[in-house]
Amino acid sequence: MDLELVWRLRLEELYCLIEEKRVEKFFLHKNLVLQKLSKPIFSSKSIRVFVVKSSEPGLRVSTPKKLFKLAVKRNKIKRQIKNIFQKNNLYKDDLVFVVMVFTPFLSLSYKEASFEICKAVKS
Repeated sequence: MDLELVWRLRLEELYCLIEEKRVEKFFLHKNLVLQKLSKPIFSSKSIRVFVVKSSEPGLRVSTPKKLFKLAVKRNKIKRQIKNIFQKNNLYKDDLVFVVMVFTPFLSLSYKEASFEICKAVKS
């Protein structure tokens, strides 16, 4: 009887440890990026670009749900920005670009958006 109780307590402790590690791992990535955001390297009415040093190049796009209600619009904007980065080869070795998008971005054409993002990253 005592052995079962001890075993259950031990299983609960292990489960809690595993769950804590999962949660830490899930939030570590987001917190790591968000903590290191200081001043934007580029800011306009439609986008704001931040740079974070990292071991791998990357891109994070933030499309707030408050500004873009439909997931279709948010996903379209993310695809468009990722496509601009790929076509213009804007990824850099040790940098992660964090792009925050605002409502005026929807009124930009693809060429205008591409020009603005290229200008932001190359500055």
